[in-house]
Amino acid sequence: MKKIPLIIDCDPGVDDAFAIFAANYLEEIDIKAITSVNGNVNIDYTTRNALYLADLLDIDCPVARGESRPIVKPLHQFSDTHGSDGFGGSLNLFTDEVKKKLSNKDAVILIRDILLNSDEKINIAAVGPLTNIAMLFKAYPEVKEKINVLSIMGGAINNGNVTPCSEFNFHVDPEAASIVLNSGVPIILSGLNLTYSATLTEENLKEMKEIGTKISDIGVAMVVDYISKDNAIHDPCAILALTNPEMFESQDMFVQVDTRDGITRGMSYADNRKKCTDKPNCKILTKMDVEKFRKYMVKSLRV
Repeated sequence: MKKIPLIIDCDPGVDDAFAIFAANYLEEIDIKAITSVNGNVNIDYTTRNALYLADLLDIDCPVARGESRPIVKPLHQFSDTHGSDGFGGSLNLFTDEVKKKLSNKDAVILIRDILLNSDEKINIAAVGPLTNIAMLFKAYPEVKEKINVLSIMGGAINNGNVTPCSEFNFHVDPEAASIVLNSGVPIILSGLNLTYSATLTEENLKEMKEIGTKISDIGVAMVVDYISKDNAIHDPCAILALTNPEMFESQDMFVQVDTRDGITRGMSYADNRKKCTDKPNCKILTKMDVEKFRKYMVKSLRV
């Protein structure tokens, strides 16, 4: 079976952790690297958490530290959705000794090198603020032709969660989101309009608890705390969009991002006017098979 080569750029984060659980479980995926970015918690914690997850799952790939602040905007205030440790208070369940070592390259350089040295095109799942990816495109535009598709969890069409208009990842670094959406790279966008349906049931949680492994125990502890604040497990949608496109309905759209401060900061909006002459720059996922999503979330802890 030909595998999907994948770089995961993330800000772990509970739903980021489940995105990594899913990518590790799916036999179709070959994880080439995991890179951290400032987002759900600060860069020290997102980097540490990425290392802890790679170590827990014994993923044979480099882990690199990414950007510590947005390109233009001041560092944002972190929410408590993922807990102070980013793992819903479950950090103590991980081993104290992490064998996995951090790459001596930063995230942008590591991604660049993987792309330029690959004989095949690489996929990127970006499930945090898009700072690393925007910095990569600005510094090394030649890498764009080596990307098969960029699958993003971010943005929203007609709704938000940080403001009524804006989704968290785009709100944190709207300039980065704007750069990426205008990069010309093929993009799949899993926004809040889709991911709000990415939920788990009590029966799903029961199934997870019954697995009874260290990985499942950690996953359950994380997600139970997390869904008490946000019941949608957003980030795995960007992974499943690559391996299971039949699960989703989509629409090609021309999408832009508002970089102004205020209630619309980070707002993503589609131009649906008949007179719009701009070609679509995103495949927006609009609907998914929720039951299949839930089954994959449970299966991802059976490793």
